[in-house]
Amino acid sequence: MYDMLINRRQINIIFLIFSFFTLFSCKNKKPIYHRQDVSNAIYYLETPVDANIGYVMQNNGNFTELKKEYRSNLNKVLKNPNNLLWLRINFVPDAEFKDKTIALFISQLQSSSWLWCNGNSIRKYGSIPPHEISCGTVAHFFMFPKPIINYEGQNSIYIQVWPGPLGMISNTVFIGEQPDVFSLSEKHTFFNAKITIAFMTIMLLIFFLYLLLYFVLHKNTHTNVYLYYSFLSLFTSFFLIPFCISEIAWAIPPFIPYFLIIKFCLNISAQVTVFFANSFMLSYLKIKLPKKVYIFRILFIAIPSIIILFIPNYKVLFSFIPYQLIFCMLDFVICTPKLIISFFKKEKKVDCIKLTFGFMPVLLCVLGDIVIRGGMKIDTIPYITLYGWQITIYIFLFYLVQEFGTTFVHNLQLKSQVEHLNTNLEEIVAMRTKELSEANYVLSKGLESVAQVQKNVLPPKEKMFKGWDFSAFYRPLDNNVSGDLYDFYYTEEKLDGIGIFDVSGHGITAGLMTILSKGIISQHFVNGLEQNISLTKVLEEINDTYIKEKVNVDNYITGLLFKFSNFDENDVCHCQLVNAGHPYPLFYDSKKQTVSEIKYENQNEQYGIIGIEGLDVSFPTVNFDASINDVIICFTDGITDSVNIDNEDFKKDRIIKILKENAHLSSCEIGKKIMTSLESFTKGTTIHDDITLIVLKRNNSKNYIESI
Repeated sequence: MYDMLINRRQINIIFLIFSFFTLFSCKNKKPIYHRQDVSNAIYYLETPVDANIGYVMQNNGNFTELKKEYRSNLNKVLKNPNNLLWLRINFVPDAEFKDKTIALFISQLQSSSWLWCNGNSIRKYGSIPPHEISCGTVAHFFMFPKPIINYEGQNSIYIQVWPGPLGMISNTVFIGEQPDVFSLSEKHTFFNAKITIAFMTIMLLIFFLYLLLYFVLHKNTHTNVYLYYSFLSLFTSFFLIPFCISEIAWAIPPFIPYFLIIKFCLNISAQVTVFFANSFMLSYLKIKLPKKVYIFRILFIAIPSIIILFIPNYKVLFSFIPYQLIFCMLDFVICTPKLIISFFKKEKKVDCIKLTFGFMPVLLCVLGDIVIRGGMKIDTIPYITLYGWQITIYIFLFYLVQEFGTTFVHNLQLKSQVEHLNTNLEEIVAMRTKELSEANYVLSKGLESVAQVQKNVLPPKEKMFKGWDFSAFYRPLDNNVSGDLYDFYYTEEKLDGIGIFDVSGHGITAGLMTILSKGIISQHFVNGLEQNISLTKVLEEINDTYIKEKVNVDNYITGLLFKFSNFDENDVCHCQLVNAGHPYPLFYDSKKQTVSEIKYENQNEQYGIIGIEGLDVSFPTVNFDASINDVIICFTDGITDSVNIDNEDFKKDRIIKILKENAHLSSCEIGKKIMTSLESFTKGTTIHDDITLIVLKRNNSKNYIESI
């Protein structure tokens, strides 16, 4: 019994193995068809448009061999661009074709063709002028009925060709059996033309979808990327039309000339696609170009597009392509440096890598087409660049869908949090109040620490120097922590210079930045004094050092830096000033009894602030002289921007008026007058910024008595 079970199991296994091999070995094998190459038997004749088959057959002796170097551009053999070409192929069928239905296969023949075999009309692709239409990139299949073929002798094929803008005939031309030729033709037409219709449809759907997304989300930030991507898809679909035009000719209104279609689709759409591709990349990396640059980019599209609209014929149109490429390169020249710089920015590096990966397929496919068609002379496969561009479009589609999905999920989370807050509001408020109380305690301790450090690093508010009377008035906004900074630099009894600076922001961060910047400014001013470096150069070095040392802090600085020389025999001090985006200081001329702003003559040459990486700056030096009883007043914008209960600004005019009326007083008394006026002006309102005022008055340097 056991032996019987073993034998039965073995029989079942053998049966399964036999069935498996029988199933797969019985698969139908693909038949092998014979092909007769006739690509070396092509001759041509140039004729007027109205020449018929009879005229061509009568001029049979005037045909010239069509060399392979001219086949990629049939327009090169035309002497008159308005004429047609007739191609002739003579062949004697191989014995393998005896009594079989045969056909002619041409991988590609543009722009339109009409074939006769032994004087019999066979098939037509496209049409000739004046109502021309291209056959696109479809493969050509011409089936010859048996009765018209001479299987024992020579047969003559004549093909009327309108080369049009893209006139060419592939090197793959052969006579084959009807099933073979038909199958190959369908396959080539699918991959060269029909699949392009699918690409176009997808591009149009993407255009409408992302245009809708843009209008729905346009109030949010970073939505321009949707707009540029949608128009990139739209003009890509327009560019694809000539490649499948024979398949969609029914959809083109008869009143639209084919010449206009070529102008718009191949030329203008290509130009616009480059523009939107660049715009998409910039927007994806969140790079915003100045308006002037954007206008130039628009001009690089508009100028060639307008010229194209007025071009009279195909020959001129395609001779203009190199100039189009120049305009495209100009757009790339504007955009590419911005993209390259982004590669070196840590926060944008990931997006740059994504962009590079996204465009890699189309770049590789362009190189592939150059090698395959230009180097290897293979024309039996479709343009792989079209497929590469589609892959690139779909990669970016994936990126944008992923980004939108992330935003959508984030919004859902926010919605959930809001619902949770609404449900548990009372409990959460109590908890948050407790947390805020604890945080405020910690913050107040932090503010006290920073305030104490600031107090220790700032110089005295009143100081007498040889020939100078100095007073400073300093009122921080937040718990004695200020973003304002003042300082003076002196050697023994001589005042070498003063500085007043305003760090953006308030609170601990601004306070810490004042401490950092004080050390930087002092160091560079003293070094500049010792090495006789210009004040302009000193401020530029301060800017560079501050940018380097503040790391990822966003605070910037405005400020003034003065440098004072020794007194001459008339007790006049030569002064120098550099300004980094700060309110202009005031100068009281005691002899003229006038007040003026101290600023550079050409204000367009003075620009920039301290601490913005990549910002162009220019700090020219202003030179002036200070005599006895002259007064210099410097202040931060916390004074001039203060408002009264009627929301009126304190303004600089009030300071000028007070200075004129009280210039005879000491620096401290002048400062007190200004601060009293400010307090009276702002009574009943809240001060919103730190306030610093410096009054510097010239005294007789010979009367100076050094303090003990």
